[in-house]
Amino acid sequence: MSIQEFAFASLRARLTAIVIFAVLPLYVFILLNNLQISHTFNCTVLALLATGAIAIIWVGSEFMLLRWLRLLINLSKNLAAGNFNVRINNLQTLPTEIRQLAETFNSLAASLERQLTAARHMSAQLSRANERFQLAAAAVKAIIYEWDIENKTIERTQGLVEVLGYQPEETGSSPNWWLERVHSDDRERIRKTVYAACNNGSDRDFELEYRILNNNNQYIYVWDRGLILRNADGRAVRVVGSILDINDRKRVEEKLRESEQRFYQIAENIREVLWIATPDISQIIYINPVYEKMWGRSCENLYAQPKSFLEGIHPQDRDRVISYCKQNFLSDYNHEYQIVRPDGTIRWVRSRVFPIRDRSGEIYRLFGLMEDITQRKYWEAETKQLNETLEQRVQERTAQLEAANQELDAFSYSVSHDLRAPLRHIRGFVDALALQLQQSGEIANPKLRHYIEVIQHSTDKMGQLIDALLTLSRLGRQPLVSHPVNLRQLVDAAIVLVKDRTQTNEHSSIEFSIGDLPTVSGDPTLLQQVFSNLIDNAVKFSCNCQVAQIEVGTLPDSTIFVKDNGVGFQMEYAEQLFAAFGRLHSQKEFKGTGIGLAIVQRIIHRHGGTIWAESVVHQGATFYFKLGAGNG
Repeated sequence: MSIQEFAFASLRARLTAIVIFAVLPLYVFILLNNLQISHTFNCTVLALLATGAIAIIWVGSEFMLLRWLRLLINLSKNLAAGNFNVRINNLQTLPTEIRQLAETFNSLAASLERQLTAARHMSAQLSRANERFQLAAAAVKAIIYEWDIENKTIERTQGLVEVLGYQPEETGSSPNWWLERVHSDDRERIRKTVYAACNNGSDRDFELEYRILNNNNQYIYVWDRGLILRNADGRAVRVVGSILDINDRKRVEEKLRESEQRFYQIAENIREVLWIATPDISQIIYINPVYEKMWGRSCENLYAQPKSFLEGIHPQDRDRVISYCKQNFLSDYNHEYQIVRPDGTIRWVRSRVFPIRDRSGEIYRLFGLMEDITQRKYWEAETKQLNETLEQRVQERTAQLEAANQELDAFSYSVSHDLRAPLRHIRGFVDALALQLQQSGEIANPKLRHYIEVIQHSTDKMGQLIDALLTLSRLGRQPLVSHPVNLRQLVDAAIVLVKDRTQTNEHSSIEFSIGDLPTVSGDPTLLQQVFSNLIDNAVKFSCNCQVAQIEVGTLPDSTIFVKDNGVGFQMEYAEQLFAAFGRLHSQKEFKGTGIGLAIVQRIIHRHGGTIWAESVVHQGATFYFKLGAGNG
């Protein structure tokens, strides 16, 4: 029934009540008192007038009430439509009951407006909080979940896509979907851990690390932490938790574990003591077992008392080591000192310390290596004593050799000089004898002529040998005058001399190939002798070739060479080439004194250089030499 229908029904009820309770009692009164009809009529008229007045007043008030009720109905509809600003004004003109009702309505509308404003504010806060929560969950690459244990349902955030690649609608609301994708080796452990935590009334949460299958069909590591919510009876009803992707961390941990294993494999198998400590050595972070073998002290004692190693340093060195320790190893430390083992034996160690700095440049670790150098110290002492002895012997031997060389040079010069006079006499008398025999005609005797020729040839050869000995002896006494020397000019001069001597030779042709030659620092006269002898030898030992090919040049490392295409020699006899009077071919094959290469070697040595030769028989020979410091 509507408000209007209720109002009209109330009006009919009131009119009926007027008739029953106002008119009917009046007629009853007349009948009981046996009043006359005229009087009765008058009374009836009066009663009806009174009743009408009462009805008019009563019905009028009812219509007024209906008006205000309609107003309340319209305002209530506005209120229901969400307009909480509606109010009933001019309350002082209203009847008391209507005014009370209007005040109640106004209070109700104001209360609803306040509650709605508060609800809207709360909704905005919840929306912002939810947005922050979603952003935070996305930022940490995490899955936030709520597990309703009683209803066996679970809800997860959008982080499921970021972590595992699954859309939330793919997973459903059953907790079994998740457990089915956990690695089989981890599944039972997870089940037992979660069951135990939920059924232990004192546990508030649980933490797990396990592997789970992602959308790419690959297992990744995750970290799962759940907060257990319990009812008044202590029974777990909900779990709110987060799941983080720790696959990268696990890979780093695995690499770190492998790195640590390699470190320990190296540290525990080297011969040196390896240790790591804090900058003030108040804590030993690591020391390998070699410490016990070298120092004769336990690693456990050093861990407990980090500076106890100072007790093992020899008293002669202890203050020096302590002084450096007080400087906090601001720079690399590299010192040698003695240690005294508990059994009294003394050993030498070499200690190196390297400060390790953090990103701000502060030292936060010390890395040290300690090497047992006792044997080396013993060898050094032995070597030092041996060197001192050898040095003294070398000095003595050098003095003896210098004296012997001086005597030898003097002897060679003396012999060469003294031999010249009798040799001149022999040659002079032989020439006079040959002339006398020629004049007398007796020179026609073949034997006599052969004897005279042999004596003449021998005296010429002896003269050449004496000249060579004089040249060799002068090299030891002649001062070395060093100047810049153009080697190309020396080679050209040597070639001119060789060509002059070989014009009447049986050589059909000689080809010279001269490469780039440097300017060096040396004695030009002596270096001229080197090239003259080497080129002369190259031409002489190539005389059997149809075309003698002589090449002079320089290698990239400044080595100078003279090469020929002559008879060559066997390499096992190469050292004999530079000995005085050393010959690898007979005098009949190739003439010469056998002292030319000895002169060349002595000149090269005087210039601080070296000379050597390489050859293949019948394929020629190559002589190499390098000059000393300042020349390439």
